[in-house]
Amino acid sequence: MADSKGDTWIETFRGAVLASEYDPESTMNSRLYIERFDQATWFLMHAIGLTPRAVKAEGRRIAVVRQTFQYVRELRGGELVTIRSGFIAVGKKHFRFLHRMLDVESGALIASADMTAVQASLDTGKTVPLPPEKVAKAEALAVTVDEID
Repeated sequence: MADSKGDTWIETFRGAVLASEYDPESTMNSRLYIERFDQATWFLMHAIGLTPRAVKAEGRRIAVVRQTFQYVRELRGGELVTIRSGFIAVGKKHFRFLHRMLDVESGALIASADMTAVQASLDTGKTVPLPPEKVAKAEALAVTVDEID
């Protein structure tokens, strides 16, 4: 889906706040925001061909090395949310990407996560260069961000 600037944002999560996921005040528990962003990360990686199974088969892992969250408002029980994601920087050994959690009904921003991930060897734990074809796919899915509403 393209935003007003023509950028392509990928829908990486869609769901509802379930009764089992909120606290006594009927707001979603904070750990669930992070879980949803983690799920969105894997769907974003899938968009460039990095799936959990493929990464593990190559003796690698994806490691998030930096993450910054912004919470704009709390989610309440029964609300519908979507996460749209895109790459904002791609290097030889890292991806930087942004997730935007949105209210499905109003389109308003609920929360965001700015994350940087690397690929590391399962044997050594050291970072390894990203496959050039994955870098090219991520670059093709780049978005720009002037501000987060």
